[in-house]
Amino acid sequence: MSKRRATIPHLIAVAALAIGYGLAAGQSYPSKPVRIIVTNPAGGTVDILARTVGDHLGKALGQPFVVENRPGANGNIGTELLTKGPADGYTLMVGPPGPFAINASLFSRLPYNPSTDFTPVSLLAVAPLVLVVNPSVPAKNLEELLRGIRGQGRVSYASQGLASTGQLAMELLKSMTGVQMDHVPYKGSAPAIADLVAGHVKVAFDNTTSSLPHVRRGALRAVAVAEKRRLEAAPDIPTVDEQGLKGFEATPWFGIAARAGTSRDIVEKLSAEIAVGLKEPETQKKFFNLGVELRGTTPEEFAGTIRVETEKWGRIVKLSGARLD
Repeated sequence: MSKRRATIPHLIAVAALAIGYGLAAGQSYPSKPVRIIVTNPAGGTVDILARTVGDHLGKALGQPFVVENRPGANGNIGTELLTKGPADGYTLMVGPPGPFAINASLFSRLPYNPSTDFTPVSLLAVAPLVLVVNPSVPAKNLEELLRGIRGQGRVSYASQGLASTGQLAMELLKSMTGVQMDHVPYKGSAPAIADLVAGHVKVAFDNTTSSLPHVRRGALRAVAVAEKRRLEAAPDIPTVDEQGLKGFEATPWFGIAARAGTSRDIVEKLSAEIAVGLKEPETQKKFFNLGVELRGTTPEEFAGTIRVETEKWGRIVKLSGARLD
């Protein structure tokens, strides 16, 4: 009995110290520059979002938030840097669904555990994919595009990289229609779209951020949106679903995470401040014009999104037959 009585005050003291440390960490954070690892190359949607969030956090919290692009292996390189670092909130990671919800279905082994090695901070945005073609392709709708591809035998399509959302969406389209296309992977949206505009490849599923500006100036033609509904920023582009492929949906999103074990107060502080920044009118206008829907959620809401999306993208990976080992 005496031992039990002795341990209870001890446990209470330890718990109090832990709570006190967490509160102190949250109040003093950040006291030095913060590193934001971006799992994609510069110039694409993930990079633009990360820099926008970093600029706001830097102004709001009084320390630089420095973006560092570490692309490769469908986000695994950048994610591993986060998960192998200290859980102090001074290294964050911004990425698309790959490291959060897709890679577990694509790779037999990962250098991190998506379920346990990072702490969700906030879902930042959703950026639907648009099926775009070079203007030399005569197709004005999905039916004409599929007919043209079948007539030519094979067509090359671009993606943001191996097992990217752009590739998975196209492989899903191939599996649902039976058309044959050759995959040309790039290191991000920017080089993929550059070659699409130049006519080196003919078709791609790409994020609205990098594709819509080219569509608006006539350098690309939009054929369909890989969403359940049309884009508010471009309502004249029909969905894949309404053009005959019922149930077709492959929508990328982007989130920010910290290392697992990071103080709850730091995570909540970041999440709350990110939500404020994403609601700023100029930021909302900027991303609306790019077809991007800004979110800014609680850590719990983002964790729920990851759970649901892991199941959804797992189904897409299975249907597409994509695999990276």
